[in-house]
Amino acid sequence: MSDPSSRRRLLRGVIAAAAASALPGFSFAQGGSQVLRLGYIGPGKKPAAATGWALRQQHLQRELAPLGFKEVTTRNFPNGPDLNEAFLSGALDVGIYGDTPAIVARSRGLEGQLIGFDAIGMNVWLLTPRNGARSVKELEGQSIGVARGSYMHRYVLGLLKEHGLQKSVKVIHMFPRDGEAALDQGSIAAFAAQIDVGPLLASRGYPVIDEAEKHPALRGTSVIVASSKLLAAAPGLPAAWTRARRTALQEIRRNSADYYAFHSEVSGFPIEIVKISHPLSHFPEAAYPPEGLALLDEVKKFLLAENLVSRDFALAQWRAPQA
Repeated sequence: MSDPSSRRRLLRGVIAAAAASALPGFSFAQGGSQVLRLGYIGPGKKPAAATGWALRQQHLQRELAPLGFKEVTTRNFPNGPDLNEAFLSGALDVGIYGDTPAIVARSRGLEGQLIGFDAIGMNVWLLTPRNGARSVKELEGQSIGVARGSYMHRYVLGLLKEHGLQKSVKVIHMFPRDGEAALDQGSIAAFAAQIDVGPLLASRGYPVIDEAEKHPALRGTSVIVASSKLLAAAPGLPAAWTRARRTALQEIRRNSADYYAFHSEVSGFPIEIVKISHPLSHFPEAAYPPEGLALLDEVKKFLLAENLVSRDFALAQWRAPQA
């Protein structure tokens, strides 16, 4: 993964987004007639986590109404680079996605500001075929599948560097939906799976040889980023979003059974798998929790050190005011 062509693949989505960034973006309409377009990552038919519950319970819609929004429409994407392309071409107003593609986009000068976190400390599961490698060292000379440009991708790069395998293990792009088939066929030596997919594959008998939980700095976060044009027109949006999430989290913690039933329904994963993947401790109430900011800083340092991005930026300047 250290060769230039692999790095170009990691950045391809945001480079394309840069070319599209001149397209018309957000146009704010007064009188409560504006539709807010929200993009998110995953197979679910609706967003989950605290923002998803806030949408379901209408908390977010009520907070946004005084800012002139009549509704929120949602669209899901298979990975972060794809969301970047849509978001930064003007097709989205807010994106909820992994820290790695968001930081890559920001480092390349693409507009948008951080308005909060939807989850922090997300795990990654590194799985192998049932009769495959039993340790990370045994992956030498073989291949790992992972969705390029994702927080799982950064975990894989960091893990290989820790073990001195970055030059001897091939990292190939693979969507989560294709991971099980590749493991079953033995066409890859390992697959790095995100929340939900990882524990589901483990429950089906695929061995887990490593997890991001064992490497705290390689855990992921899910960030909420809003377009700069949107924030210029509606500066009260970050605080409104935080209030809606906080109200949703209070309900989730009072009645987690209802929340997990909802999350299972919209994601399509069994409740027990959802509980393993999304402990309530991963949902922060604060807009900018110290743990989340520390993880973002680790992501940025890693990407800069590996020459996967070339321009540094201050996280404090990326954060939108929560006035």
